[in-house]
Amino acid sequence: MSTIYDVAKLAGVSAKTVSRVVNDDNAVKVSTREKVQAAMSQLDYRPNAQARSLRLGSQASIGFLLEDPTSGYQGRFHHAMLSACMESRRYLAVELYEAGMPDWQANLDRFISDAQIKDMILLPTLCDFGPLKSFLKDRNINCVLISPSTPDSHYASVAMDDRLAARDVVEYLFSLGHRKIAHIAGHPDHAASILRRNGFYEAFDAAGLPRPPASYMEHGYFSFKSGFEAAERLLALPDRPTAIFACNDEMAAATCSVAHKSGLRIPEDIAVVGFDDAPISSAVWPALTTVRQPYLEMARRSVQILAAAGDTLTASDRQIRHIISHQLVVRETTTLPL
Repeated sequence: MSTIYDVAKLAGVSAKTVSRVVNDDNAVKVSTREKVQAAMSQLDYRPNAQARSLRLGSQASIGFLLEDPTSGYQGRFHHAMLSACMESRRYLAVELYEAGMPDWQANLDRFISDAQIKDMILLPTLCDFGPLKSFLKDRNINCVLISPSTPDSHYASVAMDDRLAARDVVEYLFSLGHRKIAHIAGHPDHAASILRRNGFYEAFDAAGLPRPPASYMEHGYFSFKSGFEAAERLLALPDRPTAIFACNDEMAAATCSVAHKSGLRIPEDIAVVGFDDAPISSAVWPALTTVRQPYLEMARRSVQILAAAGDTLTASDRQIRHIISHQLVVRETTTLPL
């Protein structure tokens, strides 16, 4: 295996200069950088990631736990974290966390040790899992919680305003003339589901309109299957809604499938809106109108918070909740293409 000294000898520079090139030091001249990079390529030299992490210290590695990597939300946030870490010269270490795993503590201890984790990002629902947060506090791991249900005295959080975003969706549907609007909520135990349902109702209250009947409210579990079943019930109602707002894009895509199966036209017979702007939102036909979560901005803010946190956890009665603005993305499931 080639060493940094082999590269230095071949390039005709010092080992310190090679180290500067590896760590993207802007002080290195372009011509010198090119010689070093050519030598690295010729020798197939790969910097030792663990050694580089030690050089960079506690700023080097951020831990990231995924419960369901196939989820549109988690997949998009994972990509955003990779981009944010690349911009700030941080490493992102990713581990799969399986709910109910009996040896999760031992596995997580090994992950923290092997990847030299000092900082961590917790997505829903792990950001609300008390035993996990207590475990990380005991090991003095700094965390940023993404959209938690409740504040935590040790950890700052980053979120978008789910309630306001849902209200914006309904008010947009009002502007198109819809009044018979149904809602497929997410998992009843998730904070985002509750906030989005509250925003849904608030839009009717603010407009002075009666809230939809109970038959227009369905519970899904953020899955395609649960959305499909909920949409079947809604579209079979004698007084069918003219628009359906689903709590995420998977359930909205399922709603479109049920509409197609029922011979309904989108958006002429039924308008559909999702939430998250997951990849499925632009892959289905017609393309989904949805709320775009500010994934990259949330990831960047999280990295900034961790960089400023220092090495010691400090409890506080007023941990900051950082709110990032959302965007309503209008596509073909609510408006006819030009």
